[in-house]
Amino acid sequence: MNSRIKAGLLWAAIALALVMGLMWQLFPLPDAEERLAALPERGLMMAAEDLPLTEAEERIYAEARVLKRLVQVRGQRVILTIIDGTRNRHAVHDPLFCFRGAGWDVVDTSAFPVEWGQAQRVSLRKRGEAAEALFWFTDGRRAFDGSVTYWWQTTLRRITLGASGDEPVLVVLSPANDRPIQWERLLAEWPEIGAF
Repeated sequence: MNSRIKAGLLWAAIALALVMGLMWQLFPLPDAEERLAALPERGLMMAAEDLPLTEAEERIYAEARVLKRLVQVRGQRVILTIIDGTRNRHAVHDPLFCFRGAGWDVVDTSAFPVEWGQAQRVSLRKRGEAAEALFWFTDGRRAFDGSVTYWWQTTLRRITLGASGDEPVLVVLSPANDRPIQWERLLAEWPEIGAF
């Protein structure tokens, strides 16, 4: 291929990138605000209260929409964090990086089937303390546990200006205290978490 054709292709790619960037600025995509707002604070066997973000979380999440709650489901207490990266895709990434960044060693990960798809169970350890967390991504129809699938869906959504579907969000559940969580029981007694 001669240098004129290469240069022409390069300029065409740059022009396409500029046009796509301009389109994304002029036609912002709808976020998952309505889905997050629909997640009830009270249920048959659960009660929740909103928690404020820490200063560090506010910096990390910047323009992303974040829902953080302390949830009690029949004696089990978890912290629910849901991150919608429509306005800041960098706020949503593989949760394993966050756990490691917070000083936890990831001891084990395993697939965790849920009624609405697939989650990931993570075993963690820090200075002799053990903990577990559960996370998944969801587009409102199904759950999946892979950040590559998340990246692909959000990229396709941006390319199609939202026509490919709803924005996937990241859902993370972590214990609110040092008591182990019975994940199967928790999710069975909290059906609202899978419905958004």
